[in-house]
Amino acid sequence: MNAPLAIRPRAAALGFFAGVRAFFGGIHFVATTPGTWGWAAVPVVVATILLGVTGAIAIWAGGLLTAHVVGDPTSAWHAAGAWLFRAVVSLVALVFAFVLSISLAQPLSGFALDVLVRKQETALGGRTWPDGSVLGGILRSLRVTLTALALGLPVLALLALLTLLVPPLAIVTVPLKLVVTGLLAAYDFLDYPLSIRGEGVRGRLLFMRAHVWAVLGFGLSVAAVLLVPGLGLLVVPWGVCGATRLVVERDAGDRSCPAGP
Repeated sequence: MNAPLAIRPRAAALGFFAGVRAFFGGIHFVATTPGTWGWAAVPVVVATILLGVTGAIAIWAGGLLTAHVVGDPTSAWHAAGAWLFRAVVSLVALVFAFVLSISLAQPLSGFALDVLVRKQETALGGRTWPDGSVLGGILRSLRVTLTALALGLPVLALLALLTLLVPPLAIVTVPLKLVVTGLLAAYDFLDYPLSIRGEGVRGRLLFMRAHVWAVLGFGLSVAAVLLVPGLGLLVVPWGVCGATRLVVERDAGDRSCPAGP
């Protein structure tokens, strides 16, 4: 005699290669759809403007700090030391300006990334979602990005410190850094397609838990591409389109799965 039917799950969890396929599908969509190119370029343009402004401020501030700390050179050695101090301070400030520009470019480009999400979903035959508030999208994206950085940077810093102190641990810490970077990117990119569905932080966490292998495959694909110099900002439009493909595949599975006995 058959046992009574239990409540059926909404849908089968997406697998590892579904995540890999979604990310590279996002790359293919952007690369082969001219209508997305202008929107995909927005994060690059925003980051370039931010870097120009913050970089100029960084160099100016480096000069002021040098003048305050070192003072007017009184000898050739003093002048050489002042030049070296200014070079080091300016370099550190420029690195900070670069990180700040990259971090802010994505949330400030949220309006363009939302357009890409809608275009990708339409191309997949999904729903047509109403446009949201531009300011609301920027603030939402900024909150998600800052949360991911606040959670992830300490972990990445700890792994880097362990690698520095105990080099043989690199065999463990380096793959872990890729995993952490990938999961943070997945959390960030999934915000766009899930937010237009009205799903907040809880929705993202539930999605990541239900489809953990797909999220891992997606995130590791992002992390692998980030290792290629110069592709950092291009990953953003690719990532949001890939995340959209993953969410649409989840939705299709939900629709095809019986709701219950």
